[in-house]
Amino acid sequence: MNNTFYRFPGILFWVKHVWLVLCVGACLIVPAHAYAEDIAILKSDEIVAYSEAIEAFKRALPSSFHVTLEYNLQGEMAKGRSLARRIRAFNAHVVLAVGLKAALAAKLEILDIPVIVCLVLDPEKYDIPTSNMVALSLQIPFDQQLKTFQKLAPQISRIGVLFDPQNTQRQRDQLEQRARTLGLTLVAQEVHSEQEVSNALKSLKSTVEALYLLPDSTVLTENTLDFLISSTLEAHIPLIGFSADLVHSGATTGAYLNYADLGRHAASLVPSVLASTASSVLGTMIPPDVIHHAINVKSAQYLGLLLTPDNLRSFDEHY
Repeated sequence: MNNTFYRFPGILFWVKHVWLVLCVGACLIVPAHAYAEDIAILKSDEIVAYSEAIEAFKRALPSSFHVTLEYNLQGEMAKGRSLARRIRAFNAHVVLAVGLKAALAAKLEILDIPVIVCLVLDPEKYDIPTSNMVALSLQIPFDQQLKTFQKLAPQISRIGVLFDPQNTQRQRDQLEQRARTLGLTLVAQEVHSEQEVSNALKSLKSTVEALYLLPDSTVLTENTLDFLISSTLEAHIPLIGFSADLVHSGATTGAYLNYADLGRHAASLVPSVLASTASSVLGTMIPPDVIHHAINVKSAQYLGLLLTPDNLRSFDEHY
């Protein structure tokens, strides 16, 4: 029986060629993320800081990674555990947990997938990170902030701090250690309620030359903020804060972190937690890689601090 293809061998070659092109074309039009490694994001609540960090995280992710799942706990721990179980069942390659409740849900439910913890204040207080986690610290190294402040006030040697032992005992101890290495003396005063702040500050004012604020919810409240700022200014005592907002409100200087920087930093860790050497990263706390400094120029001038051009250039924000 005659076969047309045998009579026209060129047609057979053409058909094979077209088939090959179609197969290759099918491969080329598969979405790029089909071959990407899946990332899941677990967010504690709808908070601007969390959203800024997450958007920066997505923008900074290497092209071989793709955010497949993104969940919001909406502040509900039970919901968080359920969502964490869903992520585990999906078998994502890496999880980004943003905020305390998201981190705790991941800690309880996700035990065999690498988790990057972001925007959790004092995670060690909650036994985070665990062996499959890496946590980005929100604590700015005290010596960096103290060194910046010493350039403005090289004559100061005694720094005071108010703290509630239930909230910031660890930070107070670390601050004392760093201050000592820089030749400074830390004078600490305990407070156990918001009502004690006024008397505690009065007892410190006559013995210290500057006051260091820790992120302590007992010491710093809506009711005490204005008092702390006005009282230290009246006593000619520089106030060292921990955010740009505090400096804008009247604190003399402050070191702070940018939420977008934290998101970018978290994205840079994704390849590391999946590498064969991930054991050296997981289970550790990573210090911030970018720290910003702010100064309230009016407060600093009023206090007679050393505002040379070089000193001013060391601050990212001037108020």
